[in-house]
Amino acid sequence: MLDAYNPSGTTNYVSFNTSKKDRWETDARRCHVNWVILDSDWEAEFCRVAEAHPKVIAYVKNHNLGLGVPYRYGSETRKYIPDFIVKVDDGNGEDDLLNLIVEIKGYRLENAKEKKSTMDVYWVPGV
Repeated sequence: MLDAYNPSGTTNYVSFNTSKKDRWETDARRCHVNWVILDSDWEAEFCRVAEAHPKVIAYVKNHNLGLGVPYRYGSETRKYIPDFIVKVDDGNGEDDLLNLIVEIKGYRLENAKEKKSTMDVYWVPGV
């Protein structure tokens, strides 16, 4: 959630422990966080591709960073936590990079439709 008085932030104080053994050591030229905690082999492949792609300026796994999007699933309020945030050079110059929210999906559960709809209809236009 953006703070109107502090529109940019830092992950300087993000610190957490994990018991997960699957991790990707990031390239510091592409990611300011030193490890990506992997939920799947597909996420490791995404990291490899993101670091090698010439248009990707920066990326980060949205693990404990606080980016969550509220959505409704039936009568229940839930929070969607996207997998990655990626800055891409889309040809509009360094001062106008494209910010992508990337979700890595294998098997799609029924709530995936609600998450996508919330992002398309509310979150993207709002941002």
